[in-house]
Amino acid sequence: MTVLKDIKSVAVIGAGPVGVAFAKALIKEKRFDHIQVFERSSNFGGLWNYTKPLFKNNPQTSLPSIPSVSPNVREERQVYKGRVSFQTPAYKYLTTNTPKNFIEYNGYSFPADTPLFPTRQHVFEYMVQFANTIDSYVNFNSELVSLQFLDDAKQYELHIKDSVKSTSSIYHFDAVVLAVGFHNIPYVPNIEGVSEWNDRFPGSISHSKDFDQPQDFLDSHGNILVIGNSASGVDVAYELATCLNRPIYKSKRSEPQLPGATDPNIKDFPNVKKFDPANKTVEFVDGQKLSNVEKVIFCTGYLKSMSFLPQPTESHGHGNQILSRLISNGSRVENLYNHMLPIGLPSLAIAGLPKYVLPVRLAESQAAWITRIWSGRIPVPSESIQRKYDLWCAENNGEGTNYHVLSFPKDVQYCMRLNKDVRHAGYGGYFGVEWRGNDIKLRSAMKAVKISYFKYQQNTGKCATSLKELEDSGYFEWPADAISCVQVPTFAP
Repeated sequence: MTVLKDIKSVAVIGAGPVGVAFAKALIKEKRFDHIQVFERSSNFGGLWNYTKPLFKNNPQTSLPSIPSVSPNVREERQVYKGRVSFQTPAYKYLTTNTPKNFIEYNGYSFPADTPLFPTRQHVFEYMVQFANTIDSYVNFNSELVSLQFLDDAKQYELHIKDSVKSTSSIYHFDAVVLAVGFHNIPYVPNIEGVSEWNDRFPGSISHSKDFDQPQDFLDSHGNILVIGNSASGVDVAYELATCLNRPIYKSKRSEPQLPGATDPNIKDFPNVKKFDPANKTVEFVDGQKLSNVEKVIFCTGYLKSMSFLPQPTESHGHGNQILSRLISNGSRVENLYNHMLPIGLPSLAIAGLPKYVLPVRLAESQAAWITRIWSGRIPVPSESIQRKYDLWCAENNGEGTNYHVLSFPKDVQYCMRLNKDVRHAGYGGYFGVEWRGNDIKLRSAMKAVKISYFKYQQNTGKCATSLKELEDSGYFEWPADAISCVQVPTFAP
């Protein structure tokens, strides 16, 4: 084991919900001389910033290409009245997939009258209010362009660009948190015929990152195909089906991990086999075909992308070689311990990677753990132990996009394991929320709760503000498979 003793200055890249949690934890640790947060946009909030109106008149979509399979691209930005914006996935009628108490930071609650599943406006306002206390630590409109590790100095060199003034500055830090989010570069798979389809019908293919409201499709008279069945695919299909009141076709590979609403107008199909632009037809793997397809919306997720990292061909020095190997094809971040620490470079933390988790709960546990690693209160395991963990994730989850999946109960176990290390490090500092029986039970029944919430809303026209309201009105009963206890793993997840 190694105890890190020399970290005095820390940079946090990103002031979204995850970055703010890390900044709060670093400040409360009171063992670092200099903490600075760099946020590329003009405000707090991260992906909860609703930027679609700024991009409405932009002829470019968020897709760098069709197909979109390369992680080594940079995002386009918009500057409006001196404010810098990068398009976020937030759309007009977005609501959360998780109850509000799972979105809350430790000790900071939503107002009591907030819906049980808040809207994007509720979440954005909450996030900004929570983050305002660290405003003096944040440089807004500051985009990380290049990150290098200087082996001799044992420091990171950051090239930061001021997005408004178009000037650049160089900074040096002992440690860096990358809380950059991973909803930036859309992924569109290279399905047979998709490129030719896009050439023949420009503008007919989009990604869920560009989706704003179903009313934008009122003039579409041909068939609409949604590809993907995760959170965005479920939401987009539901909004289109209920607004347009006509069949919406959805290609799905598996059942959704997260709860969502359903509608009889949503017609499910299996995976897409190929696009046939000559006949304006899409063929599925079971042989079925859908003709007269006018719009295709890919809800297929995002590539893991950090274009500011050194490329393998330009990596000089041990640290930069490690940095250059973190991203290969964009399916995951590679060579990590605990989904955070690059093996061999423990002064860098990549925050918020796990999927199908509760992001705020996870971020707080990660932040509390990392700050104690960097202050020397939690030792770093040997590289052999770290590689064993990395191998376990690859063997049990897979080498590709599933590597970072921590579906329940793994997400709870992961946080409990980190929280245990944090408790053993002693008093003082920032603590994430401890998982107790009632919260575990609610996490296990989250899908049933969201379905009950939708039914209550549809039948009464009201948004329930608590689980008790759903129970008292007869809309919710605990499912038989709800559990209130999980074991803390000794090694993984």
